Amino acid sequence: MPLQVVITGGPGTGKTSVLNLLDKKFPVMKESARLVLARNKLFKGKDAKQASGKKFQEAVWDLEVNHFAKGLLRKEKVVFFDRGFFDGFAYAQLGHLNGLSERVTQGKHIKYDLVFLMAPLPQKYYTNDTKRKETYTEAKKIHQLIAHVYKKYGYKPITVPFNTVQNRARFIIQKVTMLKCPH
Repeated sequence: MPLQVVITGGPGTGKTSVLNLLDKKFPVMKESARLVLARNKLFKGKDAKQASGKKFQEAVWDLEVNHFAKGLLRKEKVVFFDRGFFDGFAYAQLGHLNGLSERVTQGKHIKYDLVFLMAPLPQKYYTNDTKRKETYTEAKKIHQLIAHVYKKYGYKPITVPFNTVQNRARFIIQKVTMLKCPH
């Protein structure tokens, strides 16, 4: 079974840039929320703020479960995930969503081997795009919620310090290699 490795953090922390680089050598499961926004008829053409709510979060979680199951079947030694199942709890908390006990139970069956938390970029590098509409302050709050949620569910996120995309990817590969080949 391959190592299941989550790359997470608040909006605009550089996850996608690092994952695009990792994708050249490793399989990467794309960010579920962006895929739902692009493919799901209910949410197509909306940004994450417009689509927020229980139906949107449920669609994201369903895709995360699907990604996790597909990741387990890969033949490669490592599979990277652009965000993971537990990110959803941070966004649910932010959106004041209730009735999540089924998803908490489901989360007990999802076990990632490593979780990397991308350190926030300095404000001068923070940019929005067609799907990311949060302010820098909102993005930092989401980042803190994500860190808290992963710790709450028993993970010890490894912080990826601010650096170039290449150095951040190298940092992650080095840590993953240490886990794959312990001395």
